[in-house]
Amino acid sequence: MLSVSITDVKNFMAHLLSRETFDLFYLVEASFKKEISYHIDGHLNDDFFDTDSERPEREYCLWKEVRPFAFTIIKGKRLPLGCKIVLALPRATVAFLIKESHCSFREEDIEGVYLNILYEPEHLLLTTGISYRTFSLDKSLEQDVDDHMKRFLQKRGIC
Repeated sequence: MLSVSITDVKNFMAHLLSRETFDLFYLVEASFKKEISYHIDGHLNDDFFDTDSERPEREYCLWKEVRPFAFTIIKGKRLPLGCKIVLALPRATVAFLIKESHCSFREEDIEGVYLNILYEPEHLLLTTGISYRTFSLDKSLEQDVDDHMKRFLQKRGIC
């Protein structure tokens, strides 16, 4: 599991809220604490769609679909008291990482690969995590996911 403390909070928040950096990640959930608390559940509601063909073939909404709303919540003269955002890597990226890592896992063994963003005043922490459907002592995929995420963040000047 990767844990990165972000020192340039303003730069990271610009990437998160104003740029397309995380747009292709799925939003699992987000919560924002300001004068009131906001919670967003990223699961798509099946009942919203008229037909199966209308419904996207994914469980969660994309970050880019919620980003403008999140920006509206956060913007203002005062910083939020805190926020927590859980993003998931797209299934295609997870499949690529499994293939590239030459680990013993199959796609169906992995529930999800996550990037957790936790902001508290003056402190921003990113952590990665993998949810496995089966127990394993093999940690090679975790190392590869962490390396992939480090490169992703470094390439964009985030850390």
